[in-house]
Amino acid sequence: MNIAKLEDYLQIEPTRYDQPSIEALNYYATRFMLTVPFENIDVQNGKPISVDIDALFNKIVHDKRGGFCYELNTFFKAYLQQKGFNPELMSATIHTPGGGRSQNGSHASLVVSINNVFYVTDVGFGDLPLNAIPITLPDDTQPITDISGTFRAIFNSEDKDIFYVQKYENNHWHTKYEAEFKARQIEEFDQNIEYNQTHPDSVFVKHLLITMPQSFGRATMSENHLTLTKDGTPEKLAITKDNYKQFLTTYFGLNVTISRLENSDN
Repeated sequence: MNIAKLEDYLQIEPTRYDQPSIEALNYYATRFMLTVPFENIDVQNGKPISVDIDALFNKIVHDKRGGFCYELNTFFKAYLQQKGFNPELMSATIHTPGGGRSQNGSHASLVVSINNVFYVTDVGFGDLPLNAIPITLPDDTQPITDISGTFRAIFNSEDKDIFYVQKYENNHWHTKYEAEFKARQIEEFDQNIEYNQTHPDSVFVKHLLITMPQSFGRATMSENHLTLTKDGTPEKLAITKDNYKQFLTTYFGLNVTISRLENSDN
């Protein structure tokens, strides 16, 4: 990984911080998320996913692309290690609307410890704040609020074997995902990576998903709509094969062809 080229692409000042700190972590995470979109275009186009660091560097920096959790959190983990942090991937299960759950381990979260405090620093989820979220016990929460909303991360108990990432919506805390508080290697996600990019029941195979924080809130694109969320209020614009590339450029900095949209009748 060419750190100088990566930091130039992310518009990171290389000498701004000389050692790991929460301020440095938030700075790096913010720059990453404002530059690199969450997107599953390769899955939609039937192109195999790689979690090799050199391949990810080429995709993200040279090709100016994004990726989904396995790619983005693997790559950001490697960068943070170069900056002196000790990030760890952790196996997570997503809670879906209506009380559903994804496959166990279908999401790879990223956690960083600083001065004996653990922070969710997940740049590969698609609906989290720009700053890291401290994981606390339920009676000592430290929510993080930004333009995307208010979030917290809590351990299940004093045993600290499970943690929950939650968002405050409609006057309640809603769990976005739960994760095993145990360091994992990316190879342990091989089965889920294969499932999520090839299985017909995978949400990433079924649907296009691109999302990125914006100055006004968040932009999210599916095969049908571009949703611009401003002050919590969504505005939906129809997607066609004639307008999708302009939306990709304007809101996500992407210049790529999406086969299913090129072949659509819209």
